[in-house]
Amino acid sequence: LSSVEGSSILTAGLPQYGQLGHGTDNEYNAKDSSVKLTYDPQPRPRAIAAFSGKTVVKVACGTNHTVAVDSSGFVYTWGFGGYGRLGHREQKDEWQPRLVEIFQKHNVLPPNAIVSAGSASSACTAGGGQLYMWGKMKNTGDDWMYPKPVMDLSGWNIRCMASGNMHHVVGADDSCISWGVAQNGELGYGPNGQKSSANPKKVDILDGMHVTSVGCGYGLSLIVVDRANVGDRLDQLEIYDGDTSTEVEEEVQPTKKASTSTNSRANKRKKAKDDSESEEDDDEDESGDDENGEIEEAKGRRGRKPSNRGRGRGAKKAAPEPKPSGRGRGRPKKTESPAQKAGSSGGRGKRGGKRGRPRK
Repeated sequence: LSSVEGSSILTAGLPQYGQLGHGTDNEYNAKDSSVKLTYDPQPRPRAIAAFSGKTVVKVACGTNHTVAVDSSGFVYTWGFGGYGRLGHREQKDEWQPRLVEIFQKHNVLPPNAIVSAGSASSACTAGGGQLYMWGKMKNTGDDWMYPKPVMDLSGWNIRCMASGNMHHVVGADDSCISWGVAQNGELGYGPNGQKSSANPKKVDILDGMHVTSVGCGYGLSLIVVDRANVGDRLDQLEIYDGDTSTEVEEEVQPTKKASTSTNSRANKRKKAKDDSESEEDDDEDESGDDENGEIEEAKGRRGRKPSNRGRGRGAKKAAPEPKPSGRGRGRPKKTESPAQKAGSSGGRGKRGGKRGRPRK
């Protein structure tokens, strides 16, 4: 924060929802022939004119909205108003800083107040250290359209707080507390613990430690702990020193075992497949032998048939004896003597002449 041109806060970036606080979203049509709306970014820090004459002491940036506190303890929000994250009892976008009405008179923020902004929510600590939150708290249920006290943390001495996408982390007394919707272990409950929590819950592994600062991102959390009086306990925690060689070796071993077991299973499946194929081949051989035997037996039966029916396809058939035709079938063949043959031939010769009436 710095004082420039009578102001004490500067912003830069995308002004799509008015989150820069300059009174406009810098929207314009990128094409003359069609409608294609785009937003002119603010490439350099620019002072917010609405804070002219005021001193901003705290600021927090959400995904598309901003929260600020001035030296008088007043709270201002602006930007995207969806889910009530601005705390104005409506979901209207604000292009300039707007005062949150609940934090006035006797409920202004003290100098040591905590301010936090998440993806769809906002939070701050007011008089007596009471934590207030507003916006989207859960995936289901009603949104908090204005600041409401978080009664589960009443009486705790909250020193720091941070909000991520849909989770929150708080450092209070000698404990670290987290809650919200999480899928990647960002709440710190351990691999065997629950992933999400609708209500604030202690992080057991950090119980009794003095948390000095916290930070949240999209799917991760960072916690700074004072080593005083807890140095021995910190030494028992897993330390990430940036050397990934040991982690790679640890990951390789299970991979080898997995590959070995995979190969053994593949060999077993291959052996079982070969056995089944060999059994099928044996069955085919046996069936083939049975078929060959049946064929040979059929051939043998055909070979024992009478010879007058032939010796089979392709065998030379014997010339059949001429069968008698006509009515003489079955009668004995008449034999003629030479004299009869001569007489018959002579008679045939006489009869062979020209036939006609006898001459007178």
